Amino acid sequence: MRRALAALALAAASCGYGFSNGGRLPKGAAALRVAPVDNRTAQPEVGGLFEGALREELLARGQLTEAGDAPRIDLEVFALKAAPSSLNFSGAFTFRLDADVRAHLRDQAGAELLADQLVVGEDYLAGVDVIGTEANRRAALRRLARSAARELLTRMAAAGRFSQ
Repeated sequence: MRRALAALALAAASCGYGFSNGGRLPKGAAALRVAPVDNRTAQPEVGGLFEGALREELLARGQLTEAGDAPRIDLEVFALKAAPSSLNFSGAFTFRLDADVRAHLRDQAGAELLADQLVVGEDYLAGVDVIGTEANRRAALRRLARSAARELLTRMAAAGRFSQ
């Protein structure tokens, strides 16, 4: 009886994570390749951050492959904007970082299967100096890349449900 109560308490206190198959991909694809990101911004690290985030998200969903016959995602980051957004109670500025992203899902022959475009944003605080502000901006850029990858793949999974 004591073990059953402990198991029930553990289940009730759990965080709600579970396993899933990541959703269906369009056109019956089992997994996707990731092409190098076309970075059209003035910041050289953006392409690598977005490509890495997309690979990590696909890997977490069990849908990443390097097979040459699998469909591939072509990602383009064509704008990255940062601007002050607010003043908080202590007087520190909050900045907003927005990215305009286009994604194309292509088959092995290069024909477009699906296209999507989104704008994602992330807020960050000003640091105590320029170095602190830049560190906060870079952390926001990493969060932004992760949320863009998650949103794009969620949209593709939704499109996959309807394209079968």
